[in-house]
Formats: sequence, C-alpha cells, structure tokens
Amino acid sequence: MSRRIRGFSLVELLIALALGLILVLGVVQVFLATKQSFVIQRSAASLQENARFILSRIAQELRMVNMYGCLDLGRLPQNIRNEIPVVFATPISFASGTLTIIVADPNAERFSSTVTRSASDYGAKWLIATDCRDTSDLRITEADLQVRPGDLVIPIRQVEYRLQGNAIQARSNGAGNFETLVDGVQTMNLAFGLADSAGAPVVVGNYAANVAAAHSDRIRSIRLALSFSDVGSGSQGAMRVQQYTLVAALRNRMN
Repeated sequence: MSRRIRGFSLVELLIALALGLILVLGVVQVFLATKQSFVIQRSAASLQENARFILSRIAQELRMVNMYGCLDLGRLPQNIRNEIPVVFATPISFASGTLTIIVADPNAERFSSTVTRSASDYGAKWLIATDCRDTSDLRITEADLQVRPGDLVIPIRQVEYRLQGNAIQARSNGAGNFETLVDGVQTMNLAFGLADSAGAPVVVGNYAANVAAAHSDRIRSIRLALSFSDVGSGSQGAMRVQQYTLVAALRNRMN
C-alpha cells in the first residue's frame, strides 16, 4: 500500500508567489501614484501662492500711481511743475522687458519742528516737502531736504520688475542689484488699457501691448499675465503650465 503524498506542489508554490508578487506590485503602484499626486498638488499650491504674492504686490503699487497725498502735480503752477523730475510724467513704463513704476509711499510724515531729511531715510529716491496749502512752496529733491514746521514729507520710490531666466526680480530706486522675488515663471506679459484722451476716465477699445511715452497719461489700467511651471515636475510631463492674469486699475486716473 503506497503512502499518500501531502503538501504543495512546486507549480502551486510558483503560482502563489506570482499572485503575491502581483499584489505587492499593485500596492507599490498605488503608493507611487499617491505620492506623485501629492507632489503635483504641493507644486500647484506653491505656484498659486507665488502668483498671488507677486500679482498682489505689483497691483498694489500700480493702484497707487499718481497718488501724492494732498498734491495734484498736474494742477501745480507751471514754474513749480518745471522743478518736478521729468520721469514723473511717465510713472509707468515697460521697456526691454522691465516694468518701472514711480509711486509715493503712503506713510507720509508731518513735522512740527525744523529738521533735515533725505530720501534714503524712507527707502525712497525722491522726497517732496509741502505744507499742502501754499503750492508755490513745494520742494522736491534726491538730496537732503530741510523740512519746516507744518510740512508734510512724501517719499517717492522707483520700483523695477523684470523676468530674468525663470524668476521675477525687483530693484528699488534704480540702484543696486535686482533681487529674486519668485521662481518658476516662464513668461510675463503686460497690456495697457487706454482712454481716448488724458482727461477721459475710462478705457476705450482693446488693450495695447505697447504705449509710447507721449501717450502714457492715457493709461487707465494694466493687464498683467504670468505663466508659471514647476521645473522639476514639468520635465517629467506631470506639471502643466499655469496661467494667471490680473487687471489693475489706476484709481487715481479714473476719478
């Protein structure tokens, strides 16, 4: 009488190992897909935060253009306007890929005694001193300025933005090196909404890609379009380019 053989055959063991390997590979694939999804979502969130930061910063400065506290430079006597730097006539310009904005610091300061101040005290390029009553007594300079009792000091900054490589960089007051603000930017495009004339308040027609300096007083709004992408994820084809667009109205020219 022969003894009955018990246990698994070699074929059954191989089948079991194959099934186990398939299950393990399935779990690994799910894990890798989950990880990749997490990386993409994190990259997208980072790009959105960068876009929100840079667009908000530029828009805030654009909205302050032509805001000089108690002053309306266009209504000053001609002899006083002759003392104002020529670049104030074009507070917004976009040339050679660089956006230049001339804007007043909202933190103006009023004095009760005679002191000396300079633009560098406020991180500015120019300094305006006025008592807001006598328009013939307006003083503006890049050097030291004697401030009298009752004077209001208005710092004026010049800010430049440019796209260099894949980074948006900024520089203040036309001096020093450009500093990187955000990375991952592929393109930066600007378009200008123009009024019919310097005195008209609203945009007419389509946005223009370029504006001559002689017509800069017709600018009423600016459309800023940025495209972001994550270099690491994009090289693997997992990250698509994200487009962000913002329109900033020049409030002080629309009233």
